[in-house]
Amino acid sequence: MKKFYSLCEKTICIEADSFPGDNPLWAQFETAPCDTDISISCMIGDSLPEASEGIRAGEFVVSVDGDTVYRALPMGTADGALTKYSPADTSRSETFFTPTSFPVMMDSRYMWNSVSLAQLLLPKNAFFIHSSFISVGGKAVLFSAASGTGKSTQADLWEKHRNAEVINGDKAGILVENGVHACGVPFCGTSGICKNKSFPLGAIILLGQSAENRITRLSGIGALQGILQNIYLDLLAPNEQATVFDLLIKLLESVPVYRFECTPDEKAVEALEKVLHDGGVI
Repeated sequence: MKKFYSLCEKTICIEADSFPGDNPLWAQFETAPCDTDISISCMIGDSLPEASEGIRAGEFVVSVDGDTVYRALPMGTADGALTKYSPADTSRSETFFTPTSFPVMMDSRYMWNSVSLAQLLLPKNAFFIHSSFISVGGKAVLFSAASGTGKSTQADLWEKHRNAEVINGDKAGILVENGVHACGVPFCGTSGICKNKSFPLGAIILLGQSAENRITRLSGIGALQGILQNIYLDLLAPNEQATVFDLLIKLLESVPVYRFECTPDEKAVEALEKVLHDGGVI
């Protein structure tokens, strides 16, 4: 059984003997069968394949054997999912599950992580960033920061006071190809806001909390470091670091990045709106 999805303007085919239940978030990204950019085969067995000892990176354990990368995502203390792919050609990959882990790991909340989608899309000029994604004036504005910093608060303020549309409450795809676009993705943390829409990327706002509103435009290393802290890549596989730096350099040629220490009220909207308007973003 095959399902086809369109993410970040790339077509992804996921093949499995069956799919666990309805997946409403992913359903809106489904597309008709067609030529694919990435084909993912899901394999179910009594145990996961053996991989060499790896390095823990957040939730994952990553090991590299020649030109093959193994990315294991445990399910608590049990086997979860193991993805096998080549960074030199991410057009095909295999993800292994046990019968117990498959319905859990292929749930809409975990599916993208289980199949290592961020790593597979990177050579296709796309990556995911932790952010609240709004559209305003035909442009995308991303509020990016660690959880609990106020991303959703700022997005909601723009929706309330400036009629902006919240596209995703927690994540966005960024495609650096024929310009730079922010793309809706079918996973959104606990926000529940997830739409299949894309817009030219106008600005990335790196948030911090403050009693006063202070905005600084970042460039060079400061902008690179700020974005890197919020993207979903561990950069352990061959060439990943070089690839993501190349994409970010291209992004910074046309997209402004701001550090915004802000208040949780309409005054923050007014302060940022002036900067974005003066900068020609909106």
